Amino acid sequence: MVSVQAFFEKNKKASEWVQSRLHLEDDAPFWVRFDEMVGEYSRRLSDGTTVVDIGGGRSCSFADQVPRDRGVRIVAVDISPEELEANKDVDETRVADVSKHLPFEDGSVDLLVSRALLEHVNGVPNAVHEMGRVMRPGGTILHMVPCRFSLFGLAARLLPFGPLLKLTHFVIPESAGYLGFKIYYDSCVPGTMEGLLRAAGFRDVEISICWSQSGYFLPVFPAYLLVAAYQAIVRALGVKSLAAYMIVSATR
Repeated sequence: MVSVQAFFEKNKKASEWVQSRLHLEDDAPFWVRFDEMVGEYSRRLSDGTTVVDIGGGRSCSFADQVPRDRGVRIVAVDISPEELEANKDVDETRVADVSKHLPFEDGSVDLLVSRALLEHVNGVPNAVHEMGRVMRPGGTILHMVPCRFSLFGLAARLLPFGPLLKLTHFVIPESAGYLGFKIYYDSCVPGTMEGLLRAAGFRDVEISICWSQSGYFLPVFPAYLLVAAYQAIVRALGVKSLAAYMIVSATR
């Protein structure tokens, strides 16, 4: 008798086979690209400066991209002291609620980044205002943001979150390590985000889009096919408000 987990694994392999054969968009390279961008920008910093990772949590995926040999430090900021205590990738940690206050002096930060944080922030407009306050003129922000009107974003907001989370952990066991924090998706729409940044004094705002959201559905082959077709359609139409993820960069 095939176990439930084995059943999901077979479904996942079938989905991945279709994805590979049809060259369907995958979000994995988008996440890698973000980490590479953090590395590129951090290598432009002067020796001894700091990269601020808001929502730094228990690890830093781009730590090896930052030129630590030149004294460039990583400071992780998170609302959870327990998460930060587990973070051994960074040089310093600070506990703060980014929707209320960033623990830095005015105009003191050269590079501020976040990776899958802003969807968890209840009060993104104020967080963006705080970013504008702490950034040095000419400083850069980089954010990797899951989007409000993605299929997974809609499900997380419209369905009972607790049961949905348990189902996700059951179908995708490895998700238990990184999914679980409360979500809001406040202002996590490309056009809205650009407007907030410009209102906060940022310029050169650039937003890259990824429509791929099928990763959550790989273990259920029929659902994967439907989602893959949906994301191909919205991508072909270029409907940015229905994007799954965005990378946002801007200069103060």
